[in-house]
Amino acid sequence: MMAVDRVVLVTGAAGRLGAAIVRTLAERGARLVLVDRVAPPVPEGAHAVVLEQDVTAAGSSEAAVGHALERFGRLDALVNNAGIEGPVARAEDVALDEVRRLFEVNVLATLAFSAAAMRQFRAVGTGRIVNLASGAGLAGSAMMAPYSASKHAVVGLTRSMAAEAGAAGVAVNAVCPGCVDSPMMDRIEARLGELAGTGPASFTGSIPMGRYADPREVAQAVAWLALEAPVYITGSAIVIDGGLRA
Repeated sequence: MMAVDRVVLVTGAAGRLGAAIVRTLAERGARLVLVDRVAPPVPEGAHAVVLEQDVTAAGSSEAAVGHALERFGRLDALVNNAGIEGPVARAEDVALDEVRRLFEVNVLATLAFSAAAMRQFRAVGTGRIVNLASGAGLAGSAMMAPYSASKHAVVGLTRSMAAEAGAAGVAVNAVCPGCVDSPMMDRIEARLGELAGTGPASFTGSIPMGRYADPREVAQAVAWLALEAPVYITGSAIVIDGGLRA
């Protein structure tokens, strides 16, 4: 289904998952505002505005929404994809400065961009927000307490905003991937292996499907929620984990 004239703002657009989300949205005909600290790739033929900026910088969210309105005259959906894994260690060993940075990116930036988009959505009586949470936002993750806590916060933010925004015709949902084939997962595996004194860890043995998610599998769910899903679907945390937590 082509998303004619739909305008979508995507944060964290340059990473492995972000690029897959961008490609999937572009294939559906969406026009894009792409935000990342480094210039994200733009699919051939896509109509896109590229903003090289840190999502945690003051005014970043308002500037991104403003660019959408200036370039395309509207904003229809926001995908909060920017995220980092933070420290991988026992909870008592983590550095609080690293945790603060983790929450600035994963939680505060998500709130800031959602707030900026929501003001516009309320003004027109429609809109969609899709937050990238995690399966770690629905259960604890050993050696990743700060990350898990940040993603629990994203799920809570999603549900709370959905409760606030339903009457305004705005849908707010979270996508909760399990293990995704990505550089982030590579770093986590390597660090867990260091802590255990072994080689890189792997979770594939715990996943009924026996593999990690392809980023495009997650991207397809994100694009569906951002463009095509019934607006009555709101406040949901959709799990994509190959049966890991079935």
